[in-house]
Order: sequence, then C-alpha cells, then structure tokens
Amino acid sequence: MMKRIPMLVLAVYVGSLMVALAPVPSAQAQGSVTPMITLTCNDQIIKIDVAPGKTRDGSTMCSVQNPTAYDETVSIQITASPGIAVASSGTLSIGAGQTADFPIGVLAPVKAEMKDHPITVRATVTHVNGITNTQSTVQEMNMIVSIKQFAMVQIVAENSFTQLRPKVDFVFIFNVYNHGNQQDKMRFSIPEKNLLDLRDMGFQITLPAVSMEMYATETPFKAKINVRTPKNQGWTDEYYQLEFQAQSDFSCREEDCMTTETQMITIYVRGVYLPGFEIIPTLSMVALAAAVLGRRFINDEEEDDEPVNTLEC
Repeated sequence: MMKRIPMLVLAVYVGSLMVALAPVPSAQAQGSVTPMITLTCNDQIIKIDVAPGKTRDGSTMCSVQNPTAYDETVSIQITASPGIAVASSGTLSIGAGQTADFPIGVLAPVKAEMKDHPITVRATVTHVNGITNTQSTVQEMNMIVSIKQFAMVQIVAENSFTQLRPKVDFVFIFNVYNHGNQQDKMRFSIPEKNLLDLRDMGFQITLPAVSMEMYATETPFKAKINVRTPKNQGWTDEYYQLEFQAQSDFSCREEDCMTTETQMITIYVRGVYLPGFEIIPTLSMVALAAAVLGRRFINDEEEDDEPVNTLEC
C-alpha cells in the first residue's frame, strides 16, 4: 500500500505538466493580439465642376493595409460638409499582410458656391480573426472637396425696340446678371464694327461704365448706353441695330473668353418731314375742319344771294 503512494504522486505531477504545456484557446490568446492598419489616399484634393450641364462629381482611390499576421475587419466612415454627398465601401475584410483598395465618390449641388469643403475618412478595426476588437485601432485622413469657379452671364434689355426722332438723346439700359458661382468682373462694350457703323450714320454713342465687379446674386447691374440720334435723318424712316456685349473677366483668364453674351436692340428713327409722331392725325383733323367750315361759308353766301319774295295786295 505504501509503495502505491509515490506512483500516485508521480501521476499527479505528470498530469499537471501536461496541463501546463497544453495550447491556449484562441479566445484567450486574442488578448495578446495588437491590431494595426495603415490608411492612404491618392488625391487629397478632389476638384468638382458644378456648372450647369456638368456631372458635378469627383472621386479618389484609397487603400487600407493590414501589416499584422491576423485577419482584420475594417469599418470605413466618411464625414463631409452639409450639402456634399459622399459614397464609399462600408466594411472591408483584409487578410494578414494584405491591402484592400476602395473608391470614394463625391457629389456637389448644381451651381454650388466656389469654396473648399473638408471631408474626413476614418478607418476602424472592428474584428480580428473574427473576434470583436476591444482596442481603439483607428486611422484618419483629411481631404478637401474643392468647388471650381465657373462663369455665366445674362443680359436683359429694358428697351428692345424704341421709336425716336432725329437729334434726340436717349439712355438705353441693359440688366447684366452674374449667374456664376463667385464674384466676377464683367466687361461691357459695343462691338467695334457696330459702333463704327452707327457713328458713320450720324449717331453719337457713349458707354459710361466699361466694367463692374459683380457678386453672384439675382440682383443685376444696370449698364447704360447714352445715344443721340442723327441730326439729319433724311426723308425716310430708318431702322438701326445697336449691340451690347458683356464678358466675364474670369472666363478670359481661364477659358479664352468663352463666356461672352451679346444683346441686340432696334432703334427706329422717323424721317425729318414728320416732326412728331402725332402730326398726321392732327393735320387730317385740321383739313377736315377746314373743309366743313368752307362748305358752311359757301352755303351762307348762296342764301344771301337769293331774291326776297314780296306779297301783293
């Protein structure tokens, strides 16, 4: 009986050694895992053209690298300014030592104001080898969505057709709108050929303002052209064309002056034989009145010349 005790002790000792050398379960081993990622993006500035007719979108490609010996699940979150829409992959599964690429798409409103909008890309390790990551493993990258400036001009003439007499002064007004997305300098002019033709015909024309800094609002600038009609019109009525031009200074610096608008108006000048527009009806009424008075005068004379009848007793 006494000989069996050392054997029992030996068995317990050997059993304890086997337990000590047994592999640790993966769930317990997870506590020693250190997750890690690296976040990079190709373009840190995304430029977007928001002019009417443009796509108004932009994109860049980003990558998440997993340098560890464990499989990782990464969550992607993007924070953007109000009004800027973003789209991207929500979750990435990245194997040990592998890299996963994902695109980021950006959409801006049409005619959005020219400015820079910050966006933040955030990558977070949520799982390691399928087990929830209890550590804070986060990588962030800041980028800029840059809204490009575009130019757009509109002209509305207040006097598209005007009747004038010879040698009179008149001010033509053109409402010029800056429908771009940023302050712009507008240049005003009359095309050289049109100006020379009108001066050859006897017009005197001046343009008080040749440019104006304009904000992108719905309030127009009232550009004026001072006109004096020809002194010697002749015996016939004539129609003349006057052209007004507005040009974006920004478009001349960036787009070879592609944003240029022209508005044409018509000036109708009466012949000198008609000093006023109401003279024909006036002369007609005078002639008719004269004819009526003349007829009455003749009738009165005929009545005076008739013999007087006398009664015989």
